[in-house]
Amino acid sequence: MRLCDENCNECPIIFHPNSKMLSYVMNTLFKRFGEEVCNILNNTCPNFTCCYDCHIDDFVHRESGCEIMDEVEKCGE
Repeated sequence: MRLCDENCNECPIIFHPNSKMLSYVMNTLFKRFGEEVCNILNNTCPNFTCCYDCHIDDFVHRESGCEIMDEVEKCGE
């Protein structure tokens, strides 16, 4: 079964307006479980490591002003 059309530049999951929640969940998992989450995602769908707000790959974010990362940081409080 084919799960992906491999057209990452037009990915309907990553570029859907509700993908902000996907970015939040993936970043929360990364914060809690570390590099293993990044490894799994990079082998499955590297776009899942991109931030919906920052559009930066591999769970890297702008130093300030990333709404998703601000919410992830609050998660452990």
